Amino acid sequence: MTRQEIFEIIKKTKIIPAVKIENSDDAIHTAKALAEGGIKIVEFTYRTACAGEAISKVSQNCPDILTGAGTITDLKKAKDAVKSGAQFIVMPGFDEKTVDWCIKKNIPVIPGVATPTEIMTCVNKGLKVLKLFPASTLGGIEFLKAVKGPFQDILFIPTGGINSANARTYLELSNVIAVGGSWLTKPEWLKNKEWKRITDEAISSLKN
Repeated sequence: MTRQEIFEIIKKTKIIPAVKIENSDDAIHTAKALAEGGIKIVEFTYRTACAGEAISKVSQNCPDILTGAGTITDLKKAKDAVKSGAQFIVMPGFDEKTVDWCIKKNIPVIPGVATPTEIMTCVNKGLKVLKLFPASTLGGIEFLKAVKGPFQDILFIPTGGINSANARTYLELSNVIAVGGSWLTKPEWLKNKEWKRITDEAISSLKN
């Protein structure tokens, strides 16, 4: 799948679920629960030791689901994620070595930004889709409206403080390609294996 195709899927789906997986045995169930709700994207965050294994299981068993890696803070994690089968990389900030490696390997990379200077750093690397993090703390909607003028060709994926109640407000902005968040796969739902609740939340979030 090409970089363009991956970003088209993200644009069409509009929501990237960020999943903190504690047990890789739950990875396929989680991904399928999201897909049944209409969201065929899953981003496993590198906040647990089994993230790579979770990515590997879903990428091998669910070829119709776009599988990515989040909370990538260095090149080592990026390489592990891609080796495990990650099709795109999401970062909380900007790490030049990681970004350069992803660009060289033609892997979609979405670094996090919090200031106009960081946006310009990413623009100078040829990147046009960036993660705004932590969105709500930075001003959310007002921040995105403010940077629209100087960065007219840049699209954002706001993450941090996004939920089912405000996701639609963000998605209505012309410079927002999608939103990211963990509200679709709450820790207690994963722990209790409440797959239907995940599916129902995905359906509800797409309708809102």
